[in-house]
Amino acid sequence: MKKAIFFFFLISVKSISQIQNPNPPVLEPERYFTLQYDNDLFSGTDRYYTQGIFLKLIDPFIKRSPLSYALIRADKNALNYFGVSLQQNVYTPIDIRHQGIFYGERPYTGLLFLSHNLISINAEKRILFETQIDLGIIGPNAKGAEEQKFIHKKTNNLQPLGWEYQLSQDLILNYNFKFEKGFFISKNFELMGSGFARLGTLYADAGFGFQTRQGILNPFFNNLGLEKSTTTRKNKFKIFAVLKAKASTVGYNASLQGGFINRSSIYKLQDKDISRLVGQFSCGIVLLYKRLGLSFTRAYLTREFKSGVEHGWGECAITTSF
Repeated sequence: MKKAIFFFFLISVKSISQIQNPNPPVLEPERYFTLQYDNDLFSGTDRYYTQGIFLKLIDPFIKRSPLSYALIRADKNALNYFGVSLQQNVYTPIDIRHQGIFYGERPYTGLLFLSHNLISINAEKRILFETQIDLGIIGPNAKGAEEQKFIHKKTNNLQPLGWEYQLSQDLILNYNFKFEKGFFISKNFELMGSGFARLGTLYADAGFGFQTRQGILNPFFNNLGLEKSTTTRKNKFKIFAVLKAKASTVGYNASLQGGFINRSSIYKLQDKDISRLVGQFSCGIVLLYKRLGLSFTRAYLTREFKSGVEHGWGECAITTSF
């Protein structure tokens, strides 16, 4: 009897100590791969941000990179998603058949850069930190001219004129930060607000925004809103709409004003030409089934420079978890 009481006492003490000093198992983030293609063809235009290609891999192994120490975690209990990505953006003036330098218009340019980022989430507090380091080039070696001319040739479109006046070669080095907070979360509707800032040789700006998700969805702050690769849910099909809006105060935009270090571009826009307040709105539809996600988004951007016009494009993306 005494042994039984003593054994019960030990079990009770151990249980209480576990409650007082919880040590739950660490959740390992999922692995994701995303391929995204942007083109203003979806808006029936061929100007400004005319094309973009985006490849991204999220994997816990990436946290071993030395650059991970420069990225910000939400807190010690956060679920952290480390990623690397490769991105190419191509920009042109409003008319790609204009002979010579198109003064007062957006200059031709291409961007090519690698990014190392961290998405850090605390689901309980409904907060998300995203920090990112960009490293790459702006100018001829970004191959924007070759990319656009190749696509136009293969699709029997007119060849663009004026790439010989594109912005000069320069370095891209940027540090970007975004904070997101969930304000209203329910089974079929979510409302999040955000603030962001970017500083470096490519962009210097800051702003705020919001997004909503409505439909049959997974919680945004759990697993990035995607289905876990180890899920046991019976309902593996999700479909929902996403609306986003943001406003930015612009200090510098190298895709308009040329490289921050190399100032020798034949043609570029001046400080006085830049719109200091820029708004962006997008709406899209997302389909998820098991480990696969498909999305299509239409984006709209107010004019980025005073003599320009508004612009729109479409984004197609496929994401898989593994």
